[in-house]
Amino acid sequence: MGDSHRWSPQRVLFVIVLAAAVTVPVAATQLEVSPHRVTPGTVVAGTALLVGSLALPALLFSRWAATVE
Repeated sequence: MGDSHRWSPQRVLFVIVLAAAVTVPVAATQLEVSPHRVTPGTVVAGTALLVGSLALPALLFSRWAATVE
């Protein structure tokens, strides 16, 4: 059943990067983000930045590797 709707890794990485790019501004404007204390907004924005910073190089490398082969 899982094989019928299998997504390519590039598409998954693109969705993750896009979600992180949308989440950070939304968290910064709608939630309280403070550099001096831990708030839910700080956790959400920090997590989105971390995930995005890991997924973006992976996406770029996977596209580059696909063109080299």
